[in-house]
Amino acid sequence: MNSTLHKLATSGAISWLSYYFAEFIVDQSGDDIDSLLAHSAALVSESNQSGHVCIDLSQFNGLALFDPGSVDLADIPRGMEPGEWVARLLQSPCVGTAGDFAPLLVEDLRLYLNRFWFYEEQVASKIKLRLGIDVEIDETALAAQLQNLFPDSAGNADDDQKIAVTLAACKALSVISGGPGTGKTTTVIKILSLLLSQRPEMRIALAAPTGKAAARMVESVRLRIDQLDIDAAVKSAIPTEASTIHRLLGFSRQKFRYNHKHCLPVDCVVIDEASMVDLPLMYRLLDALPDHARIILLGDRDQLASVSAGNVLGDITGHGNAIAYSAAMRDKLARIAGVIPVSGTGESDSGPMANSIALLNRNFRFDDSGKIAQLSSMVNRGLQKEVTELLLSPENSVNWIVADAETLASDSLDSILQTYREIIQSRSISEALNAFDRSRVLCAVNFGPFGVIETNRFIENKLALDRAADNDGNYRGRPLLIGRNDYGLELFNGDTGIVWPDDNNRLQAWFRSGDKGLRHLPLHRLPEHSTAWAMTVHKSQGSEFDQVVIILPPDEKSPLLVRELLYTGITRAKNRLTLYASENALSVSIGRITSRNSGLAKKLGWPEL
Repeated sequence: MNSTLHKLATSGAISWLSYYFAEFIVDQSGDDIDSLLAHSAALVSESNQSGHVCIDLSQFNGLALFDPGSVDLADIPRGMEPGEWVARLLQSPCVGTAGDFAPLLVEDLRLYLNRFWFYEEQVASKIKLRLGIDVEIDETALAAQLQNLFPDSAGNADDDQKIAVTLAACKALSVISGGPGTGKTTTVIKILSLLLSQRPEMRIALAAPTGKAAARMVESVRLRIDQLDIDAAVKSAIPTEASTIHRLLGFSRQKFRYNHKHCLPVDCVVIDEASMVDLPLMYRLLDALPDHARIILLGDRDQLASVSAGNVLGDITGHGNAIAYSAAMRDKLARIAGVIPVSGTGESDSGPMANSIALLNRNFRFDDSGKIAQLSSMVNRGLQKEVTELLLSPENSVNWIVADAETLASDSLDSILQTYREIIQSRSISEALNAFDRSRVLCAVNFGPFGVIETNRFIENKLALDRAADNDGNYRGRPLLIGRNDYGLELFNGDTGIVWPDDNNRLQAWFRSGDKGLRHLPLHRLPEHSTAWAMTVHKSQGSEFDQVVIILPPDEKSPLLVRELLYTGITRAKNRLTLYASENALSVSIGRITSRNSGLAKKLGWPEL
């Protein structure tokens, strides 16, 4: 019980799950709890809980395997030369190489938990299988259909979308990546109209990782579909309902109904907000697709990775590698769409994935001079000096409050509190929900003086709502955030609602229903939920608000201060953005890129950056 790993778990430097996994490994191998094997097992478990699919042993050469916390640094082993490390690990019956039946597997100096190696290997092989499928198309007919879909196209205004539609028509797997306002929904509607005009009987399913994202997908499709000049019969065949991926796959009682033995009855699946899909779920989805089915992934490769292990969309799209099409694909795009891609020349150096990826770069929501659009672009490119200059320039749509204290300043949220007061003062629940949908406070972390919990308390105190709460902490106007899926109640992780009295003056939880109506539930029936005046940037993915306040903690060591988080938060704002952050927190966030250890990008043929 005096082992280093036990001390680390006791001090909170590692989780007890990692400790007990290491203990299991040494019990199975007959090794010692202070051995290299035990510490390697704990390290891979700990890394997995932090979002990594595996650990790259070369990254720890000569470095301490764990942040010591309160444990004497001398007690913590250091990584060694990777080749020697692998050789020593392979002496244990609990460690094997790719494909072996062992709890831990080594491949290319990467150490995996067995099941995560399996997920990665399967996702890579299923993607490569689809890359090798040649979809038969009538190029002449496709060119004519593209002309109908883009009748007013002049110059290269719609080139990105035309490329995306063409690739999706030609490929069994296609990925469309772009930020908010770049036309992903419009593009996918055009893709589906094209596919349905060729095969009216095509079975198409729309899905997203969360209920909130699925609802927004439906809302966007219904809004855009009537704005496009599409044949009425084709338009009526385009699906206007979406589900969560778990529901699509028939998840119940910890099992999935659909898999490779019982495939989904679909010909095409469209997945929105694909950046939120973790590695295990992507495996389940691909495993359940029939061989003939197309899959179209929509998302923003620059956004935050999934909460759980993996950065699948980032791996698939090459983590910032240029998308350079092969000469054959460039010729095909020129013949069919009349478009010559501006990126890449000659044979592609991007690998086999590139020909299935379309990047939407033109923003239809903001013009080039929009400060929010400029800011998100600068952050995405890591331009620290330019970001600071823009934030310090006088501009009503973007405001920077330089945080220089250890707690939130008393006036830090004044820009949004008046909007929040409108929720409390609303005359109806519909009016309150509309007001809540317009604004949001987004935090990087849950805990600490700059986290979601304390920020919610801060807002409640400012609005004097703490005095209005009942014994359960509920009050008229309390915004709710659902934290767990409940298929029986049709409430999903990420859904938002408001506590409001019914006709009998009893407080109920009110939510929008799929048909834009309202429904309410007794508060005691709700699944896991929390107050949502403030929420994490992670939870805000798939949402957009007129006004956003982003709060960054001053702790430079926080692993959540990364470029993707700041970019994701900024791109939630449509009209007004307030950034509450210290200069150091801002600088760290812009300069640090999320890096999740995985072998998927390499297996898909991407060169290492």
